[in-house]
Amino acid sequence: MLKIERLNFLEYHIKNFGILDTGLYGFIGQNGAGKSTFFSILNQEILVEDANVFAENVMYLSNLNGFDKNLKGMDYFKILSADEYAKAQHLAEKFEAESFLNKRIGKYSLGMLQQFAIILSLAVNSEIVILDEIHSGLDIKHQMIFCEQLEEEKLEKIVLLTSHYLEDIKKHCDKSFFLGEGIEPIVDFSSIENRILGG
Repeated sequence: MLKIERLNFLEYHIKNFGILDTGLYGFIGQNGAGKSTFFSILNQEILVEDANVFAENVMYLSNLNGFDKNLKGMDYFKILSADEYAKAQHLAEKFEAESFLNKRIGKYSLGMLQQFAIILSLAVNSEIVILDEIHSGLDIKHQMIFCEQLEEEKLEKIVLLTSHYLEDIKKHCDKSFFLGEGIEPIVDFSSIENRILGG
């Protein structure tokens, strides 16, 4: 469950917002709107006084550059629980990522790094998983695998997805929101596109 009450921080003035059910939820905002800051609040990387933010057991990789470039992908897998490790292995096979998991992360291409981050994010046991532009560097084949996997994940988790491509959000998400000063449900994607473009 995700619940926010009285969040007044920087640009945000969110009185009451909640997501109670598992599913895939899209978040759209203008560049510089602070989506990553918002997600860091949910993940309790940023603590806000006098706000009531309830988002338990969140998985969010806020910075792909945070991985130790001298370690291998498999080194991160080794610190997972048995269940998480098994799922990570399954996802690695699905994404055909076994070929580079034993390479040092510093040698990864952007696509490899994003595949690794996706696998890790989805393998970890969590109630809420945040995927913040984490798939934008994938080729078409791996984009399709990613979208297929999200259909499975949303049955068990609250999945929050952002993308610069509005069509991705419109096509795949069960419900979508525009993040500005507050959070508003998106009914008309055309009007949201006009707002983002300044029309």
